[in-house]
Amino acid sequence: MTSYCSKLTCAASAALLLLAAPAHAESLVLANYGGAWASLLKTVCTDPFAKETGITVTQASTGDSLAQIRVQQTTGNVLWDISPTEGPSLPVAQRNNWLVPIDWQVVDPDHKLAAIARQPYAIGAVAYTTAIGYRTDKVPQGKRFSGWRDFWDTKNFPGPRSLRDSPMENLEFALIADGVPVSKVYEVLKAPGGIDRAFRKLDAIKPAITVWWTTGQQPVQLLASGDAFYVTAFNGRISQLQKDKVPVSIVWDGGSQTVSYYSIQKGAQNAKAAMQFMKFCWNDPQRLAQIARGMPYSGFNADMYKSLNSDEAKSLPTAPANAPLQFTFDANFWADNQKALFARWQAWRLK
Repeated sequence: MTSYCSKLTCAASAALLLLAAPAHAESLVLANYGGAWASLLKTVCTDPFAKETGITVTQASTGDSLAQIRVQQTTGNVLWDISPTEGPSLPVAQRNNWLVPIDWQVVDPDHKLAAIARQPYAIGAVAYTTAIGYRTDKVPQGKRFSGWRDFWDTKNFPGPRSLRDSPMENLEFALIADGVPVSKVYEVLKAPGGIDRAFRKLDAIKPAITVWWTTGQQPVQLLASGDAFYVTAFNGRISQLQKDKVPVSIVWDGGSQTVSYYSIQKGAQNAKAAMQFMKFCWNDPQRLAQIARGMPYSGFNADMYKSLNSDEAKSLPTAPANAPLQFTFDANFWADNQKALFARWQAWRLK
């Protein structure tokens, strides 16, 4: 016997089946660099976002976001909804047409974010600084360590040192040590002879570098153990040592301030929800204040400062006393010159 149903009863049956089927909750994949930053985002942003919206957020750890974005775009297998694009990653990804424009009517409808955070293809989440961290108990008695010239002065400030194994920022630091004002660093670096000048200055400090670090934890471990007296490190890592009562200090003068950008790749499965998350996490002054308390990195909605006390505020890279002392990392310069300068760096390191 052939069974049949009327349009009405069939529609009703279909509706019941849909109601009985398990719902597939919307979800996001947020890529970042893991560690304490991922833990902080889980507490401040991803768990509260899931509770408020029902959209779960899974964090994926990456060490080289640009390389993975390139693979995802060339294969068409886009795994991340929100991708980190700081440094040269943003201009390179943008030039290759791998990103979708940010809908600022969703992410920042009231124009609360600073202009530097409102990029066509990225939101500035926080700013952090690569700065000098040093052991205060290793500075010779009667002397004051104050910046890059002292970092290069191994006679008056002897002791092991550590720099990142990368030309990025080290060329800039070398020029500052050679007397270039922070406001002129990229002008000099881009001018004829500027790169040669930076490498010549690096020649002078190379024998004093006992460790060329490759992960953010290395230089602070060296400071904590006393295996290095003077290092470059991210300001948040130095701050944690201070909280742990290690006798260290940070030098903001000549630091490299970098914006940590996040973007949405073309082909992302949940771009609309990703925009919602960007607003929720990185344009909410209360959450940005929570982030700043957890790690001293500055958000870009100025209302966050209303929730911070003076001690909390002065430890941030964008604090009025700190910001003018630093230069802003030029991602476009490095996107244009990265390949050639990394090749030269590797050859220089092997000399």
